[in-house]
Amino acid sequence: MTLSNFSQLQQRIAISTIGTLLTLTFLYFSQVDVFKPIFTLAIAAIICTAMWELYQIDRAKGLQPALNIGLTFGALYTFAVALNTQYAAAEMLPELILLIALISFFLYYFLKGSSPLTNLSATIFSIAYLAVPLSCMIRITYFFSQSGAQDGRWWLFYLLFVTKMTDTGAFFIGKRFGKEKLAPYISPKKTWEGALGGFAAALISSLLMYVCAKTFGNESFPITLWQSLWLGAGIGIFAQFGDLSESLLKRDGGFKDSNHLPGLGGMLDILDSLVFSAPLVYIFLKIQGV
Repeated sequence: MTLSNFSQLQQRIAISTIGTLLTLTFLYFSQVDVFKPIFTLAIAAIICTAMWELYQIDRAKGLQPALNIGLTFGALYTFAVALNTQYAAAEMLPELILLIALISFFLYYFLKGSSPLTNLSATIFSIAYLAVPLSCMIRITYFFSQSGAQDGRWWLFYLLFVTKMTDTGAFFIGKRFGKEKLAPYISPKKTWEGALGGFAAALISSLLMYVCAKTFGNESFPITLWQSLWLGAGIGIFAQFGDLSESLLKRDGGFKDSNHLPGLGGMLDILDSLVFSAPLVYIFLKIQGV
């Protein structure tokens, strides 16, 4: 490992540590009524940053998405989801925001008139690809009533922990043992060995969460052994599929990283593995009715 690579790894670890501490702090206070808007604002800001980065990839391809309107409705949808989790009267608010967004995008291109088919598609795709699935993090956090025994914060922590351990396992195992290319056109550095390492890391970290919950009698997180196995396996697959999907978009736009955040690349690079794993955990909660 060269000195420059070592320095980059140190920088990545330092930034990741700070990000982890901030995430845990926001997650801890997310159930405090006065802090709920701040938590939602933070999620909205993260989603909109990722959307902005995706719109830059679109622009690199010569497209002209309705950036400002897209970001506005990305934020509005996120807040609508948050209100939906808190008030029965806001049950259909997220769907209403999506409808208004679709109408607004068409109205914009009625007036703009520039390649509406491709540009409309690019504008809408950012909402569908990022705002809708990533807002599931809010749905998970507030899935349970505060008066109940279970706590959605534990399920969001589980999602983030297992997903990021998948990324970590894939990175280090792939770097150490990787030989067989997984998808050379999409991402030349990703290997089958790394993918298996990520999958194993997901299973192990999911099982670890189960063991800790059982050992310490955590009734706020009642995951069973079999649930931890198949949900961990699902996250191990979905997280890496999300990573590959984002790599596909970046390669088409000629980007190595979606941004230039120190040691991290871009917000889209950070969130890519959550795009499919967050809805998976939310759907699991809905189906299981835990």
